[in-house]
Amino acid sequence: MTNSTNSRRTPRALAGAAALAVVLSGCAGGAGGGSGSAGQGGSGEGYEYGASDEEIKAAFADVDPITITYQPSAQSPEGIDAYRSQAFIENLETLSDGKITVDTTYGQGIAGYTELPDALVDGRVDIAYMLPIYQPDQFPVFHAWVTGTTLTGASPLVDELAANAAIGELTWNDEQLVSEFRDQGIEPLNLFNSAGAVAAMCGTPHEDADDWDGTQVRASSQAQTSQLNALDSSPVSLQYTETFEALQRGTVDCTLSTTLAADAGGFLEVAPHISYTTEVTFARGPGGVYAGSAWQSWPLAVQQLVFDSMKDEFVQSRRGDVEGNYVAAQTVREQDGTFTEMDADMQSSLKEASQGLVEAEVEEGRLPEGSADAIPEAVDKWRDVAADLGYEDEGTFSDYDEWYPVDDVEYLDAYGEAYFEEIMLPHRPS
Repeated sequence: MTNSTNSRRTPRALAGAAALAVVLSGCAGGAGGGSGSAGQGGSGEGYEYGASDEEIKAAFADVDPITITYQPSAQSPEGIDAYRSQAFIENLETLSDGKITVDTTYGQGIAGYTELPDALVDGRVDIAYMLPIYQPDQFPVFHAWVTGTTLTGASPLVDELAANAAIGELTWNDEQLVSEFRDQGIEPLNLFNSAGAVAAMCGTPHEDADDWDGTQVRASSQAQTSQLNALDSSPVSLQYTETFEALQRGTVDCTLSTTLAADAGGFLEVAPHISYTTEVTFARGPGGVYAGSAWQSWPLAVQQLVFDSMKDEFVQSRRGDVEGNYVAAQTVREQDGTFTEMDADMQSSLKEASQGLVEAEVEEGRLPEGSADAIPEAVDKWRDVAADLGYEDEGTFSDYDEWYPVDDVEYLDAYGEAYFEEIMLPHRPS
């Protein structure tokens, strides 16, 4: 890697001043806590945001022991996709001084994604990583924001950070989206996790219009289907679990996927040619963390610790996304694959289609007025935050494993702190 130990620590060294500047410019909640917009706070005493570990533990002195049933997205506690669940469990059990026990079920063992909203409300699950994208009729505003992710950019590091922060800011400011969950008895914790940028993993390189014309491409959302139609490709609906075999047999030529999901599914072993965009992206596959009916019964200190743990949820989600890019760079090289940026004309067509998708959702009243401009503007804002904190793309997707400091587990903390304090802190229970 080209980064020295000192350069890896630069973002953390800058965290205090830069994060404070961000907070002062836009945070309504202040360092002491939020505005209480997460609904009525629970019973008992809470603690101030920024309290020491010992002060947090002291707030739990009079809290009765509680077990929280938790279903994360990961299939097991091992692997990149389990970073966020492991951090969440450790935070709750350690900082509560043992008063909280997290009963964790991996692999959607309690309820599948389509059943999770009901499971949260009826109490089978207390907290879960949910994919509302699977229920567009039940969560139409969330689904509309999926189209909004098409107007974010794609770079291996900075745009992964900026896209998630930008959409996170806009969605937390969209009361229609927040109400969509609360009206159904579901409390948003990490409201909209945009996840990693989506690229095409193909059996052969795909760059220009001739390559894409008629190509059979697995798509996982209506927005992706519309985007592929704009490229004269043929979208194919296919379950994630069936994708590897379809690529292996040539039933489909490509699949749209994040690098993290591609690694988990082994896609790059049979489709090692990645075609990616820069100014826009294929619609992402977002999810979020939500609490169910138990939320209202929890003491304030429990609610606050759960909510504060969303800072690590954001950081560890980004860590998983960017480490997916790291693994992809290695795997593509091992498989004699390629990274190819889609040519300018194709990206222009994709951008036009993406803007049309967003504007259609605005006309239907599911996205705020001006979203087609607000989304890229917000991405630019959070790119600037990344630059101020010392983050930069020092190369491309193809050589990402040569410059990203993968061993520095705290590398993304400064960005997560800046995001949490500006965007999420005003929603902290109080």
